Amino acid sequence: MRIIRSWSDIPPEPHVVTIGNFDGVHRGHQYLLTTVHERAATRGLPSLAITFDPLPLEVLAPERAPQRLSLTDQRLRLILACGIDRVLLVQFDRSFAALSPKEFVDLLVQSTHLTTIVVGEDFHFGRGRTGDPALLRELSRPHGFEVVVLARLSELSETISSTRIRQLIAAGAVREAGTLLGRPYALTGTVVAGTGRGSQLGFPTANIAVADRLMLPGDGIYAAIAHLSGSWYPALAYIGSRPTFPGAGHAVEVYLIDQTYPTLRGETITVYFIERIRPDRAFPDAEALVEQMRDDERNGRAVLQAAMADWPPPLVQALHAALEGVEVIDDPSS
Repeated sequence: MRIIRSWSDIPPEPHVVTIGNFDGVHRGHQYLLTTVHERAATRGLPSLAITFDPLPLEVLAPERAPQRLSLTDQRLRLILACGIDRVLLVQFDRSFAALSPKEFVDLLVQSTHLTTIVVGEDFHFGRGRTGDPALLRELSRPHGFEVVVLARLSELSETISSTRIRQLIAAGAVREAGTLLGRPYALTGTVVAGTGRGSQLGFPTANIAVADRLMLPGDGIYAAIAHLSGSWYPALAYIGSRPTFPGAGHAVEVYLIDQTYPTLRGETITVYFIERIRPDRAFPDAEALVEQMRDDERNGRAVLQAAMADWPPPLVQALHAALEGVEVIDDPSS
């Protein structure tokens, strides 16, 4: 069993442990998780990552909770793809949030039998986030476990964080966000019925229903790679309010380049955003829009020629692999 839902179900053996939200499982998270895996493997012990659902801020201050970079199922798969043996998915609620730092450490020791815990330098725990790495070290002494604190990872002097990645995605800078994530940013959703306007214009698109809690890239046209029914397709993705057609509403649409396909309604599709080609804007009429879409396709092909040559990256490949024991988690945000 690799996904554990209860503290009491953790196998009663020593573990090397880490704890975090791990939203998006970006390169900083990957560094931490890989360190846990390597330390555990060196000692012949299983590794254990503890994460939460809902995420803490979604319970404690939902009005301030940021949009997610990944839904729960994807987050769990990415954690396991970093070599972690087991993941404890804690149902976060106000009762759990009320645990003092000491009570939290006592629960951790009793349930995981940890020998080592690896955390980031910005790690906080316990009621009111009053616990930090210094207090963790102090509380570890009676129990004899090791505390390893890792500095934040940086890219070109920029600290890698979920907050910074959200800022980049919101601005449409998906290539830069992908550098910090360690893979292109992706959205997964279900194909739903659309207006059929794309087909009328010569660019049939799949309209995608995406969970409200997921972060959407800034409005525009993107070169993308779509995963559908086990296959990869070069694609263009559109996010926007379709301003050429007032009242059409905001949409996420995907056009599979050089593909003819039957209706995809009800299918699950994952779209990896490679690069924004242009921002969204209104056109004077449908003819002008179609002319621009032809340019978008030419530009998208140029971007995707290089991207498809080395696709998929290792972490993306691992994410889509059939990982033994990984179950789909019902995500309350979806």
